Amino acid sequence: MSEIKPFKILSIDGGGIKGLYSAIILQHLEEEFCIKQGKTISDYFDMICGTSTGGLIALALSIKTPASQIANFYKKRGSSIFPDNSFIHKIWRGFKQKAWRGKYENKVLRNELEAILGDKTMSDAHNLLCIPSFNLTKSSPTVWKFPHKEGKYTRDGKVKMLDVALSTSAAPTYFPIHEIHPHGRFIDGGVWANNPTLCGVQEAIEFYINQPLHTGEIHFNTLKVLSISSVNKPSAESFRGSLNKSFLGWKDKLFNPFFEGQSFFTDRFMTNAIPKIYPNSTYHRITSPNLSNQQSNDIDLDKANEKSIKLLETLGSQVGYDYHSAKRNIIEPFFQHLKTYKTI
Repeated sequence: MSEIKPFKILSIDGGGIKGLYSAIILQHLEEEFCIKQGKTISDYFDMICGTSTGGLIALALSIKTPASQIANFYKKRGSSIFPDNSFIHKIWRGFKQKAWRGKYENKVLRNELEAILGDKTMSDAHNLLCIPSFNLTKSSPTVWKFPHKEGKYTRDGKVKMLDVALSTSAAPTYFPIHEIHPHGRFIDGGVWANNPTLCGVQEAIEFYINQPLHTGEIHFNTLKVLSISSVNKPSAESFRGSLNKSFLGWKDKLFNPFFEGQSFFTDRFMTNAIPKIYPNSTYHRITSPNLSNQQSNDIDLDKANEKSIKLLETLGSQVGYDYHSAKRNIIEPFFQHLKTYKTI
């Protein structure tokens, strides 16, 4: 019988251009703990989960794209995906978003993602995957997965990673609904799982923890989960004024309670419940930094101007450096052993 090990999960929250923060943290971790061993982030986690922008990162990591290249994608192409043009253009996009159609087209995003993901399908991943989206056609949540033998799961094997990326990041009123034939029409997974940690944990419990793999052996008896938050803006001050707000009154703050509430509950569950279910489990969440009022004004899911990009990069670097220095003892155990589950 093979040695029994923890099932290791990396989970990455959604957040639009704020994915740069997560990517920079991962770049620091990869440079400190992986590259010196000739490895990538992918080599250390059995499963990678990601929602929306976190889904884009998860997919790229699963085909062994260096975290530095993913960070450069946000830094160099973010302003093309979320253009910050003249005042007139901003007014026009705001009008479109509220009264006519999505705020942005996804042509640029598609082209940029295609440059990273190419024609790869979900079966090409080097990690198990859980990428949440929402199927409007069936009116139900969807989790795109690597086609694993344990669950005799084959549905997503031939689905292109590009399509999965566009479906998990199709934020309502921001980007168009994404259609994948014959599966249906999809929107951003953040509407129900902006923090996708529980998607991965549920999958692990059902198919891997104390369960025989397709080889007939049991390899996993507990969990080791690393969750990376997006940058959360303090929202309490944003809801002053009228108690009876219209859609225009809510503006882009309409989605914040959904994202923040779900993420908070998931973190609370992982912190308090999982250790009681699996006493030897490890869970750590790299949380959002505390923002000043000025920093909060400079950051949003579609703010990709030079100032915002620089701030996200700085915040990610500060946290990344902290985790390979002062908090090294917390993060290093995730990189002491390579992943166990092999997909390819």
